[in-house]
Amino acid sequence: MKPTDKQIIANRGNAGRSTGPVTPSGKAIAARNSLKHGLLAKEVVIDAGEGAENQEQFDALLADLKDQFDPQGTLEEMLVEKIASAYWRLRRAHRFEVGLIRNSLDNLTDNFYNEETYGDDKKRTDEEIEQSIKQEQEYLEQWKKDKKELTAMHKKGKPLDEIYDWQDNWDWLAEKVNDVLPERDEHTTPEPKEMRQLLNTQANWSDDQIWQAHIELCDDRVKHHRERILELEKEKGNNKLALQVKKKLGSVPEDPELNRLLKYEGSIERQFYKAIDQLERLQRRRLGDNVPAPVNIDLNVNPPQGG
Repeated sequence: MKPTDKQIIANRGNAGRSTGPVTPSGKAIAARNSLKHGLLAKEVVIDAGEGAENQEQFDALLADLKDQFDPQGTLEEMLVEKIASAYWRLRRAHRFEVGLIRNSLDNLTDNFYNEETYGDDKKRTDEEIEQSIKQEQEYLEQWKKDKKELTAMHKKGKPLDEIYDWQDNWDWLAEKVNDVLPERDEHTTPEPKEMRQLLNTQANWSDDQIWQAHIELCDDRVKHHRERILELEKEKGNNKLALQVKKKLGSVPEDPELNRLLKYEGSIERQFYKAIDQLERLQRRRLGDNVPAPVNIDLNVNPPQGG
């Protein structure tokens, strides 16, 4: 019977439509392809928002595992997906570990210098210590300059009243000679002229001795500032060593994050190796091997006390 025009049009429309495989082997291939993006494959990848992961990378991982294990049937396909899922989650756990360590190290220096110390609000940074060293060095150079000028003036026979305006020098001299002026009020510092009179009358010092005391005082102050610079350098060095130790310790997450991470990784690894073991047993059985029943061992590493 000759087809009508309507049948010809209908046949042309259906010609581009696939009715799917009809042979057993074709149906098996179609079933396998349908599992390519199964439940785990769809749910394991974070596909949106901050921290979004790459679906193509997971698909490539799954394809590689399928090539390696060559799963046959739905159950083997599911186990391969479970292996891929566990591996993907382990990668995520490793990123979490890196994030914990990165967060610790990034804040380590600030936290170190903000720690309270005995007698101080916080530790001083290298910049602050360097500023103190610079100031101490300036003081040291000034005292060296004072010694040079005082020595020159004394050699020329200059009177003491020419250095009455050197107030800092007289103040430090008062501290230096405090033991030879027992009647002096320690809470007040006499003016240079009064200080000279006290040394002349109470300590029986000549003006020449007062000149010498001023010059020796310069050496004392130079020595003091040198020692202070050494202390500051040591402080900076100690900070550097302490930071190095803290950075090494910071390479491992602290509790409770570490326990959380280890628990999570341990759980995923058990799933990972269990899925591999189950897949291998299924495949061996499919190939005709005599596969014994799995042996379950309950290992208690914390036996009860006092038994």
